[in-house]
Amino acid sequence: MGDRYDDWGNPTRPRHDMPREKGVMGALKFYIKRFSRQYGTLLSSILFALCLLYYFLGGKGEPRPKPTDWSKFAYVQYVTDNHNLCNAYMIFDALERHGSKAERVLLYPKQWDTSVDSALDRNSQLLVRAQKVFQAKLKPVAILDVDGEATPGTLNAPSSWDSSITKLRAFDLTEYDRVLHIDSDSTLMQNLDELFLLPSTPIAMPRAYWSEGRPNEWPLTSLMMLIEPNPFELKNFIDILMSWKMKPGFQTGRNYDMDLINHRFGASAMVLPHRPYALLSAEFRSHDHSAYLGTINGPRDLYPSKYGWDPDRALKEAKLVHFSDWPLPKPWIMWPFEGVAEMQPDCGGKKEGTCREREIWKNLYNDFRKRRKNLCRILSVPAPKWSDLKNATQLKPWAEMAGSS
Repeated sequence: MGDRYDDWGNPTRPRHDMPREKGVMGALKFYIKRFSRQYGTLLSSILFALCLLYYFLGGKGEPRPKPTDWSKFAYVQYVTDNHNLCNAYMIFDALERHGSKAERVLLYPKQWDTSVDSALDRNSQLLVRAQKVFQAKLKPVAILDVDGEATPGTLNAPSSWDSSITKLRAFDLTEYDRVLHIDSDSTLMQNLDELFLLPSTPIAMPRAYWSEGRPNEWPLTSLMMLIEPNPFELKNFIDILMSWKMKPGFQTGRNYDMDLINHRFGASAMVLPHRPYALLSAEFRSHDHSAYLGTINGPRDLYPSKYGWDPDRALKEAKLVHFSDWPLPKPWIMWPFEGVAEMQPDCGGKKEGTCREREIWKNLYNDFRKRRKNLCRILSVPAPKWSDLKNATQLKPWAEMAGSS
């Protein structure tokens, strides 16, 4: 019967190679069917490939993440005297250099103003420049201490550590979803914007890895606080502080912000890794780096290239360096010569020459002082007597940032 029919006499393809229907529509239907029989598989493959391209190049496959609204986040600095106004200004400058996208907020004493009265009115000048150069939002506030409201310090009479509880006013910034407070006696080494995108939590902080005692008892440090603002928290802090004040043995002249934060959030805060978010300048003077490296009770001797101490690597990975080398003063105060000789990194006991720890340590201080002079046009405070510093009754930095309630 020919190859047009099968063994049963049924046609294997249409008997007619010409359109069955007459006219233009008949011819059109005929040729469409004929084309689809011959090229249907090819068309299906092309259509499938186009669908894949659409899926991977912007289609409706996996939903695209929503763009981040950086206006909901802010870095916050607080000011209680002339010195930490300059420090805060330097933090804003570092944020700008590192390309931070979040907003900036400056809490400053309500007794100050932005009217520049003279060329020597450095406070007003820096407030205006912070607003103009770094788009900082200026918020006048009452300075807080253990007695309630306090007056701001001056260049020659700086504010006391009691006023550090003013930083807790960051909880009042409810116009933001999250704010990040950084102590201004620090050098910001890298961008920190990624912290704003962490999972939601009332507060996230590093632990004070330099603390004495067992690692599981290390307190939180308020040198960096990622906060979800809540105005009820500030009132609660004040109430707690007033209740402590009524107890015998209450002391002034210490950082009660640390005590309050640990009392409230010690068991519930999200813990940020101190490495890389909280490196102390004193680490370069230390002989035992296991706390910073996170190798306590670990096999650090088995993998020295990866887990061992390397001062250059520590500096490179650090996102923040906090100045703390008691009894040496903070970096805006010049060093007594005898103090530097006694306190600088000892390079493993070498009496001559230098080492990378000493070079890095000195460069951190010199860099801070240079930026302070260039940005704020303020000279460093003259060096006090070394004997006076060593004999001072003021709390050491371990209590300064690692106090417990």
